[in-house]
Amino acid sequence: MFNLSELINDTPIDSILLFVITFVLLVISAYIGKFIFKRRNAHEEIADDEAKIILGAILSLLGLLIGFVLSISINGYNNRQQTEENEAIAIGNAYQRVQILNSCDRADAMNLLEQYLEARIEFFKSGVSDENNQWRRLSLEKQAALWEIAVKEATKTPNPVIASVLTAISDLYLSQQKTMASWRHQIPNAAWFLLIFFAICSNILIGYNIRGTKGKNWLILILPSLTTLALFMIAEIDIPGEGVIHVTPDDLISLQEFLFKEGTLVGQLGN
Repeated sequence: MFNLSELINDTPIDSILLFVITFVLLVISAYIGKFIFKRRNAHEEIADDEAKIILGAILSLLGLLIGFVLSISINGYNNRQQTEENEAIAIGNAYQRVQILNSCDRADAMNLLEQYLEARIEFFKSGVSDENNQWRRLSLEKQAALWEIAVKEATKTPNPVIASVLTAISDLYLSQQKTMASWRHQIPNAAWFLLIFFAICSNILIGYNIRGTKGKNWLILILPSLTTLALFMIAEIDIPGEGVIHVTPDDLISLQEFLFKEGTLVGQLGN
């Protein structure tokens, strides 16, 4: 059975496709308002005044909706930035704690931690692609291996000092899960459809109100262009790890440069 709710929620939002489709729809809407209703006479003056009132109200609502959705996307962007910083802190803390382990386990743990850090950097660089999921699985494997080393050490010599190593390695998993919780689109698809609907209505009324203007057809393109650019910017901010505006792993890269030399995992996924 056809489910409109599932169709709306399951439709992927692509910023480039959104830009093209929105611009085309808004321009067509504006020209529909101009040329479908282009005949004007004295009896329509009252209707024109009413249309201007409705246009003002719809533009106000559209502006409020765009501002509200923009705030949601910025909050999501800030959350992703915070999770990247938290991961860098957790990895730095784990690096300090593994120094407590005995020499053999310490060397293995340091190697795994270096690989884990590089996997997290590549995760942030790979956006929301299939490669992103591969780096996530790889980082989980490295974290699990680190946990096994810490558990083995804690079994041999259980004490509060070794317990701090277990806590630090556990924090790696917690910080990664918090990243995954924020690594998604923050704006629901229903909000996008509502925004586009309001924008279409606004442009139809814009075309209707300037339908009698001679030689000013280019003015119709102003609102569609500005509205499309605003929605495109919001979509770019809302995409985790991709697009023009995205979170980059600057803290993780700085930590890697400080703690380790060149990584060894970059080509591992391709092998």
